[in-house]
Amino acid sequence: MIKLETAHVEEFRGIRKLDIDFGKGTFAISGPNGTGKSGVIDAIEFGLTGEIGRLTGRGTKSLSVSEHGPHVDKVKFPDAAFVELKVFLPALGKSATITRKVSAPGKPKIEPADADVKAALAEIADHPEITLARRDILRFILVEPTKRSEEIQAILKLDGIGQTRAALNTAQNKLQSGFKSATGQVQSSRDTLQRHLQIAVFGAAELLAAVNPKREALGLPKIEALTPDTQLDAGLSDADKLPEFNKQSALRDLQALSDMLGSLADMGKEEAAAILSDIATLEGDPALLQALQRRSLVEKGLELVDGPECPLCDHPWPDENHLLGHLKAKLSKSEDAGKLQTSLLTNGGNLTAHAENLLGLLRQALRISKGEGDAAGADLITAWGTDLQELKGHLGNFDGLIGLKERLGSGWPKMPEAMPSRLATLTAKVDAKPDQSAAIEAQTFLTTAQLRLNDYRDAMRRNETAKAASSAAKAAYDAYCRVMEQELNALYEDVQGDFSTFYRLINEDDEAKFTAKLTPSEGRLDFDVNFYERGLFPPGAYHSEGHQDGMGVCLYLALMKRLFAKSFTIALLDDVVMSVDSGHRYQFCKLLKTHFPDTQFIITTHDRLWAEQMKSAGLVTAKTSLAFHSWTVDTGPLVESNADIWDEIAAALAKGKVETAAHGLRHHLEYASRQLADHLGARPIFRADGNYDLGELLPNVLSRAKDLYGKAADAAQSWGNTTAKEAALERKATLSGSSGASNVEQWAVNKAVHYNEWANFGKKDFEPVVTAFKELLECLRCKDCQTWLYVTPRGGSPDSLRCQCSGVSLNLKAKPK
Repeated sequence: MIKLETAHVEEFRGIRKLDIDFGKGTFAISGPNGTGKSGVIDAIEFGLTGEIGRLTGRGTKSLSVSEHGPHVDKVKFPDAAFVELKVFLPALGKSATITRKVSAPGKPKIEPADADVKAALAEIADHPEITLARRDILRFILVEPTKRSEEIQAILKLDGIGQTRAALNTAQNKLQSGFKSATGQVQSSRDTLQRHLQIAVFGAAELLAAVNPKREALGLPKIEALTPDTQLDAGLSDADKLPEFNKQSALRDLQALSDMLGSLADMGKEEAAAILSDIATLEGDPALLQALQRRSLVEKGLELVDGPECPLCDHPWPDENHLLGHLKAKLSKSEDAGKLQTSLLTNGGNLTAHAENLLGLLRQALRISKGEGDAAGADLITAWGTDLQELKGHLGNFDGLIGLKERLGSGWPKMPEAMPSRLATLTAKVDAKPDQSAAIEAQTFLTTAQLRLNDYRDAMRRNETAKAASSAAKAAYDAYCRVMEQELNALYEDVQGDFSTFYRLINEDDEAKFTAKLTPSEGRLDFDVNFYERGLFPPGAYHSEGHQDGMGVCLYLALMKRLFAKSFTIALLDDVVMSVDSGHRYQFCKLLKTHFPDTQFIITTHDRLWAEQMKSAGLVTAKTSLAFHSWTVDTGPLVESNADIWDEIAAALAKGKVETAAHGLRHHLEYASRQLADHLGARPIFRADGNYDLGELLPNVLSRAKDLYGKAADAAQSWGNTTAKEAALERKATLSGSSGASNVEQWAVNKAVHYNEWANFGKKDFEPVVTAFKELLECLRCKDCQTWLYVTPRGGSPDSLRCQCSGVSLNLKAKPK
């Protein structure tokens, strides 16, 4: 993995031009909403992976990097939009630069172009999960177990496990459906044989008891035992084996068909209703139907991927991993639809069994009809049988089932209107035939019995083959799931252990005994957490939203630790720490510092208090943090800094844009006032919402600074330190004499002349205002290190007033008397 050293961004998203020195350390970017913080995260993510996370996923169908990656004014000039990152590769001990343009996201320029450097950067490009946005933190917590399993396995690069499981399950379902169909054919052929033999119970003894009297009538030896090779018509010469027709058997077949026709309205009624219900669900959710229709296509596409070009549409992708990720994301979206598909196919399979029973009787009726020379009846039966065969084909696949909506609603058998009358005519014709002689009846009985026994044996063999295949598929699926769960259990035990440790650390004041349990099973991942030692419950059951968000961040960190181990060197946290309760944020800083000391976190936040808490906790410093005060479409983010802001204001005034300069000065003063109020311990009137107006902050800051300079002079006097006394008095006099200070005092009283009126000034009127406040702020920082002065220790009775380099160090403690 890598650590960021610097970033240069041009014409990308909301950024016109921006340089940031990350220094390979944890870095904080703060500012109000809409000032461009997330644009920095987008830029880093794009520079490393070629993708922008917020432009992908649910609800982003019309968004793309190519169209929405460039600044809005450079949409037609994507070459102008690029990100250049200088990164350090810890494993290689060297730095590299990667430059990526929006016009060619899959072709970054890497310097040096060494093989090991390219391999290291290719690895991180395959890990977009280093970015965690605020919208993502609950995707592990308040989601269905199947979706949680997919999300976490995708992060851990285990999504192939789920795909293999799904493929084995698909194979198992298909073979199970084939086994059901084969079993139905066994039942149909057995019913046909049993009906011919006129036996109530189907067994070897009953079968021989029906056959042997016929054999004895013909002088043939009795069959003592039924074996797989037994021939019921053994002993009959070929000449004696008359064409298959037995009057009584034929009448029984025709009667069975007649009975079935009478019950067609109820046959498969429940299955048809279930299929129609599923179709209605699909029609009510077009996205679900679309996902299902594409599912098989995407599955096939995954099998055919061999390089960066899509095998389905020939569209080129940056590399094979990007293409695979795209197809896998599409496949995962169709998981819910897959359950509906399984339901459809299951009911379709059951309806197929009913159709097969009907076809079995129609086959016997067709033989009889042809034997009787009933061409019209044979044509009618053939046409219906052909229609039912086609219906079976449709019942066995998703698209076919969807197309059967109208037929299932009006009666799936679709019996020809003339069928009952044709069947009655055929039955009457057979019944009118003279009874066969005993010898002929016995011969045709045995011949027919053997033919039907052969059909039954063939059906049994096919059924055994189908059963073996189905059993093997189930065994493979069960074995895979069993081993998968064992491995995942071990993996998730590590994850849940780290997760619990992290969560306890940031909530040690009230959940010191917190535990959690991750339980995987057949594509699911159940997640339960302890609630004040009252038991394990889903996170959404009792925990507050703030705690749920905290869980999301902690689980993400646990997953990153498990995935990368010591290689977890960078993470982009886009406004996610806002989810942690404000009272626990110092503990969150402690978590990052103690458990991830070698990880560089790039953290954005719109909460100024949290930005300051990170500094006071030592997670970042003034040099490793950045504040945006505002944003415009023309300028991009406007950065708060002790030097650049004056250049920005001067540039705006040079163009005659007083309102832009006034806006910048106002925000810089607000920023500086907040910093100084915190550093010096100023005492503005408390506001619960933390939103202080500049008129409330700056006067109190100046009053506090004058008081501190006075105390420093008095303390120096008590110690007899003339030099220190003069330095303190000089600073106090300079501050008091500043025209900026006098303006603050005047405008704090006179509401008619306030900071908001600056935008109405002319250029010449506003330039002295800028100069005055620049001089004023110089009185409150060190000229050498350019840092704001601060008291130490912070609290009610500070000992000294100083800067970071100690160029300013004024003692505030008087000599004891």
